[in-house]
Amino acid sequence: MVKMELPKLKDFLEEAKKLIEVAKEAMRKQFDRKRYNPQGLKVGDNMWLKAKNIQSNQPSKKLDQKRYKSFRILKNIS
Repeated sequence: MVKMELPKLKDFLEEAKKLIEVAKEAMRKQFDRKRYNPQGLKVGDNMWLKAKNIQSNQPSKKLDQKRYKSFRILKNIS
């Protein structure tokens, strides 16, 4: 078993901490890249309500409305 000198061990520990911080930053950027607001919507903006997940009495989805009407954003949920 080889004993490392104390200054070398401290240098190794500092280098490991720096590499961990770099890895954390890279993971944070990758995670946040998929979870930002790509449309740039803010509270008070208007946006259309799409009919994608809304059930209607129309017999054919092809003939149904694609959008219902414009609504104002009141608060940011997610």
